Amino acid sequence: MKYILFSLLVFLLSCKTSKKVKEGVSSTSNQNKEIIKEKSDIKKDYSRELVVVLKHEHNNKEALELLKNSSIGWKDVDYNSKVTKIGVISLPDNQREVWIKRLEKQNVFKKVIKNGTGVVDKVIKKEENILISLSKTACFGDCPVYEVSIEKDGKLIFNGKKYVKEKGTHIFSLEANQLKNLKNLLNKNDFNSFKRTYDNPKIQDLSSTFITYDNEQIKIRLWKNLPEKLIEIHEFIVDILYKKMLLE
Repeated sequence: MKYILFSLLVFLLSCKTSKKVKEGVSSTSNQNKEIIKEKSDIKKDYSRELVVVLKHEHNNKEALELLKNSSIGWKDVDYNSKVTKIGVISLPDNQREVWIKRLEKQNVFKKVIKNGTGVVDKVIKKEENILISLSKTACFGDCPVYEVSIEKDGKLIFNGKKYVKEKGTHIFSLEANQLKNLKNLLNKNDFNSFKRTYDNPKIQDLSSTFITYDNEQIKIRLWKNLPEKLIEIHEFIVDILYKKMLLE
């Protein structure tokens, strides 16, 4: 009888202990869930951040020096190729609209936009989807100033700035045969065989043309003795713009 009573007492005590342990585990689990929820509810502050895309490999140093002199920190480099960099910059204040206008005027950035959730990934994806791009800078006269990029699916984005028939951004798609001919033209020419720069520094009043393809960028200021194959690529793209009445 005593043995039975003792066994019953042990059983009851073990049940109470097990219940307390379970309650403790449950309480800890709930606390952990609350901590995780609190962390997920904390939103990252982007109010002093911009995403920038450097325009040309030839002025990367100039762009970085400009940021430094403006008390702007280069926070992260999220994409770094031979021809450009994409990254996040930290501003000294939260006046992002003001800084965007200031930096765009410097003509060393291809793109300056507000940072936010997923923005950097979208910009990188957009950059990697470009098949070829061409841009022209100003001269002392009325040289056309514009930028054009053609994506791998044939989408063309034109941004006319000065001395063009149509200013601003214009977007359209190449015809199937145009895209096919462009790709054939690019595939039969090895950009590595071209010089990185065709120039005569002694001649000041010359516009610069930048052609970027396959992670290679070529700067052209002097057209004399330029390879015919490179001229052919340039003329193919420019001809499309004339046909669309974007240049005059």
